[in-house]
Amino acid sequence: MTFIHWRYPAEVLQRSLPPGLTVHTFDGIGWVGLLPFLMDGVRAPYTPAMPWLSRFAETNLRTYVRGPDGRTGIFFSLDAARLPAVAAAVDRE
Repeated sequence: MTFIHWRYPAEVLQRSLPPGLTVHTFDGIGWVGLLPFLMDGVRAPYTPAMPWLSRFAETNLRTYVRGPDGRTGIFFSLDAARLPAVAAAVDRE
């Protein structure tokens, strides 16, 4: 896994977020991260790995945010070579 981060003005990042999310800053600065990696052996609990579904490339472009309830998280995009992996990663709360 590779982590690449850039400092970015928080007010610029804030304009890209939906209402209710606030840029989580460090010393007043926002961060944008690019994380390319390879998922291998992905499977549901107690099931065997399937060759086509269990290994795929994934890339995250993210900034760190705080929700209206105070919880922290990430926002922007998750791109993966397998649709089921993306569907499973979506927070459905």
